[in-house]
Amino acid sequence: MAEHADQRVSFIEQVGPQPRLLAELRRLESRDFEIWLLVAFAIGVFLLGILSFFFPRNFWLVPTVDIKLSPQVLFAIMMFGLLVALFAARRELELKKLRLANLESMLTARNSQSSGLIDTVTNVLNRAFLHEILQGEIQRSERNNRPLTLVMCDVDGFKQVNDRYGHLTGDFVLAQIAGIIKSCARGSDHVIRYGGDEFLVVLPETDEAGAETVRERIQQKLQEWDRNNRFGDTPISVSAGIYLHVAGQTPEKDVAEADIRMYALKLERHRQGLPRRTGTQ
Repeated sequence: MAEHADQRVSFIEQVGPQPRLLAELRRLESRDFEIWLLVAFAIGVFLLGILSFFFPRNFWLVPTVDIKLSPQVLFAIMMFGLLVALFAARRELELKKLRLANLESMLTARNSQSSGLIDTVTNVLNRAFLHEILQGEIQRSERNNRPLTLVMCDVDGFKQVNDRYGHLTGDFVLAQIAGIIKSCARGSDHVIRYGGDEFLVVLPETDEAGAETVRERIQQKLQEWDRNNRFGDTPISVSAGIYLHVAGQTPEKDVAEADIRMYALKLERHRQGLPRRTGTQ
């Protein structure tokens, strides 16, 4: 199950538009020259046959060739070759059509699979895939005795943006933040839209210190984005709760613990009246 999850996530987040299938489509399309070669051969055979039949002396210089075949017999042989070439070209076209149809069906199926797992607004994994990802990463972490850390991120100030500027602007902000979070993670990490304005980052092979580094990257990049793209007087930041997986705990427990730490941080800063920013608890 874990290996299956790894393969599906790798396919979705790293492969993207299925380059192997697209490469195969391009390869098949590039083989058009083979069919045109057969057609050119058939046309050449046909022209030679016509010339040898109607102008045997001018074309062959003698009424018969060295193999002692009359031009008429040679014409018949050439016509047979023409039919064989045309049959081969037709068969190649039909096989190519079948292969292309099969590959297009596979691409459609893969795209349908991907669209069901990718959030259309933020272009990261949606929550439907969360349990499978975490279950696989937990099993791998405990099997190899390696750390696994979760970072639960909640967007501060998002409700004000939605209320004042509308949901289309809110979707734009979410997409920008998702892109920032994803740019701060590695290819082996998983960024998941957990809720409306919440994102969960799953960091395999990462301890709390490593997760803190990721958190700082997110903070720095988001502050830069906010300076250049602030909507009115509404600052945008992210509160992040970090949780290190404990052996034996379920995926649901890990997520709940990361969520608790994130909300504890938000409440503490709210009580202190401090500007909300990314941090850990």
